[in-house]
Amino acid sequence: MSGKENPGYPLARRNGVLALDPFAEIVGVPVSDPEGLIVIPYREMPLVCWIKKWAPGPSLFRDNTVELIWRVNGVESVADSRVFNRADYLAAPDPFSMSVPRNYMLYFDAVIELLYRVKEPGSPDVDSPFRTLRVDRNPPTFQLPSDGPRFVDPSIAATGITEQVLADNPCIEIELPAFVARAKGDRISIYLSNVTPPFPLIHTVIKTLNFTDEPLIICVDRDHFRALPNGTAYMAGRAYDRSGNFSPLTASTSFPVSLIPSPSGLLAAVIRPPAYLDSLLKRDDARAGIAAQIPAPQYPGFMTGDEVVMIWNGQRVLPPLRITGFPFSVPIPWSILRQPGPLVREQVPVQYEIHRPGRPTPFPSPIDFFWQDWTIAGQDHAGAPAKLNLTLAKVQVIGNGSGLINELDQRDRVLGASVWVRLYVDPKQGDVLALYYGNRGPLAYYTVQTGDAFDQLVRFVPDLSGTDIVAEGNHAALPVFYTTSNGVNEQQAPETLVNVHVDPLFDLDAPVIAHSLHGGAKLLTCESRPATCHGVRWTIPIDSRMLVDDEVRLFWQGYKVINWEQPILGTEFEGRETIKDEHLVSKSVPMVVLPWDTKIEPMRRFASATAEYYLYRNGVLIGHSSMGKVRIDRVFPNSEEPCQPGDHGFCDGSDVQWLEAPERSPSGQLGKLNELIDKLIKLLQDFKTFK
Repeated sequence: MSGKENPGYPLARRNGVLALDPFAEIVGVPVSDPEGLIVIPYREMPLVCWIKKWAPGPSLFRDNTVELIWRVNGVESVADSRVFNRADYLAAPDPFSMSVPRNYMLYFDAVIELLYRVKEPGSPDVDSPFRTLRVDRNPPTFQLPSDGPRFVDPSIAATGITEQVLADNPCIEIELPAFVARAKGDRISIYLSNVTPPFPLIHTVIKTLNFTDEPLIICVDRDHFRALPNGTAYMAGRAYDRSGNFSPLTASTSFPVSLIPSPSGLLAAVIRPPAYLDSLLKRDDARAGIAAQIPAPQYPGFMTGDEVVMIWNGQRVLPPLRITGFPFSVPIPWSILRQPGPLVREQVPVQYEIHRPGRPTPFPSPIDFFWQDWTIAGQDHAGAPAKLNLTLAKVQVIGNGSGLINELDQRDRVLGASVWVRLYVDPKQGDVLALYYGNRGPLAYYTVQTGDAFDQLVRFVPDLSGTDIVAEGNHAALPVFYTTSNGVNEQQAPETLVNVHVDPLFDLDAPVIAHSLHGGAKLLTCESRPATCHGVRWTIPIDSRMLVDDEVRLFWQGYKVINWEQPILGTEFEGRETIKDEHLVSKSVPMVVLPWDTKIEPMRRFASATAEYYLYRNGVLIGHSSMGKVRIDRVFPNSEEPCQPGDHGFCDGSDVQWLEAPERSPSGQLGKLNELIDKLIKLLQDFKTFK
């Protein structure tokens, strides 16, 4: 039938106009379907029809009867009826429901007119607009039951399903045989299975036909063939009409499957112990080495040659690694762990992919999530995750007794030292700085306070005690540093090397003047030998506590007067000599004060000088001598002027015999140099006489 609906004109009555609306809804039959096809499963159950209330409805004294009319080929049947009095009508929902029993829909193929009728005593019956419905139980049928599906591509039919076929064909076309009574909206399906008939009986792909002449071809995604085991597989088809009726299965068509098998049963990645035992990945874990693992036992379908790519927070750890056993670990580099962006505690997804030779796509594992926290107290640095952070400021150590910066001496043995540092970028309240002194620590702390800022100078509390300083001992370059902690990760600042010499010094004998002295006052004069124009010579006596490679530093100072007062500016001298084996044998270390014109010549008439030396071992002061003293008078008897080199009897060449022999001098080269100087002075004197 055409599906047109009877307009159903309302009839005039004494109480008013009776107006009936079309059905509000017939469940399972959309208004948009012109045929009104009753499809499975709705034809296998009562057909529910929703009816709107009519006006004016039953009166106080006249009931209304509603009948649901099922009309086939002009023959009417009352499928359902309901009597409403005034109270029932007012209490009923709007719309209300009535149903067609299931047995009314047992027709093989029929067109139905469905309407409802309202009856009232003394008034003509009124019909609603009817709705055309159709019951169709006639299934589609394949023309030749012996025909089965076939591959559209003959080369696939010849080879079956291979890796090359799947690589070349993302979608493989299969054609079903023709079936009778085709109509628009019919559907066709394909079943792929390794048994025939297929089990379970669930189609692999289904397709709706939009045109009655459309080819019966279904394109099956290649992944469906991946699910088939190697060997003989089967395909069968089925046709469906719009009502839900379906044909018997077609005959099965066999085809070979020869594919590289897939791994299965992949477990989520885990973190290699001991990392993550505390459920948080931190920088100390990264320094020890974080690795994600394919857990044991071996996953089903493992094949020699399988490779893994670990994926950490979306970043692949490349290149793929050959799997050699289970559990199998993949080290995660810091560049993957610490991805660009602000440092925060976060959960990151981790999974892996199995790459199998000959298979174009990898096999992903399930995803698991792990907590990580790379935050630090201080700015991050290029050397991360190393604990040593060279961007942190170094400490300054100030002796409380000596006032020296990054140097401590005996004055700090009791009073100790204060330690200061400038804060790092963006200090957070509660961050803790811990101080280490040499091998000791932490000995002091600073806890960041509210309002603290970058580059602010702060002091560790308490000060370094004299006890700790003395206990650590002398050291030419004692490392002092601090660590920062935010409660999760630590960083270490670069070391400040502090020169510590707080141990009691050896008391050493005074240096001995190595010249002849004259008069009861034992004066160093122009007649002293060797002549002082070649330098004032001192001998450092060897002490049993002196060792090879210790360093002796001699300090000389000249004075204007004979009692070692009024120092002469510019006469200060420092000489250094490293103790060698020959010094220990000779029991002395010779030292020479030079040059004449600035260090010796300014001491003329009744002057004086002092000499003392210090002993250093590995750069640390360990000994100090008593003061060596000498009086100086450079005026000959019966003269008022101090002698000068070249004067008669003083460096005029006549005193060369007093110079030490080269093999006995502090240095053979020095002895030769002195000899040459004397000869040069003699030549100058001869030149003056000649003129």
